Amino acid sequence: MSASDESSTSGGVSEQPATNESAPRAVDWDNPRVASILAAAATCFARKGFSATTLAEIGKELGLRKSIVHYYFASKAALIHEVQSYTYHRHLDGVRAALNQVPSEDSPTRRAMSALNALWGALKDNRTTLWLNIEVWASARRDEELKRRAAALHQDSRKLVQEGMADVLGDPQALGGQLVPVSSLIIAVLNGLSVAEYLEGDDAKADEAYQLFLLLLRLGLKEIEGAKAAAGE
Repeated sequence: MSASDESSTSGGVSEQPATNESAPRAVDWDNPRVASILAAAATCFARKGFSATTLAEIGKELGLRKSIVHYYFASKAALIHEVQSYTYHRHLDGVRAALNQVPSEDSPTRRAMSALNALWGALKDNRTTLWLNIEVWASARRDEELKRRAAALHQDSRKLVQEGMADVLGDPQALGGQLVPVSSLIIAVLNGLSVAEYLEGDDAKADEAYQLFLLLLRLGLKEIEGAKAAAGE
């Protein structure tokens, strides 16, 4: 990272101190200029990685001078942190929208499968998020703030799965108190399959592995439904 990328200009937005909030915003994501810079930065970082991308290149992507990028972001580190939060929350918003389309009249098991298909589809179709995730995982060991934000976003993702599963099953206790570990398992499997597909391509047989995972999960959910029916619930 060059010294020029770490400098700030008058009017720049400085990095925020660590807080207990999930991925705090240092800039206004609803500002069109800010959103365009974040989107361009996500594209550049996903294409070349954090260390190989300069603020000048990000500005060039939009036809802007580097000083304009510096006006909104005090350093490349600040921009990296904000891009991570912005991109992941946009990804989760898309997943939420897909989850809201799951038919309420379907059986709990079918709704759960539809919800997982929405998650897997969003992850497969959004390569920028995957590539940024890989960059974040690789860089978090050297950047405590990046690691903290990554942990908060991972918790957001798990909470979304947890709430979605509880909603489609119609009972937060439907999995016998195992909703949190089941949600962690789902996130781990989907992330792992997406990385395997990225590294190996078709040889990873990620879609086939995903369908096998769905089958195993579906069998588990049916067993839970059967146990509830036998108990007269």
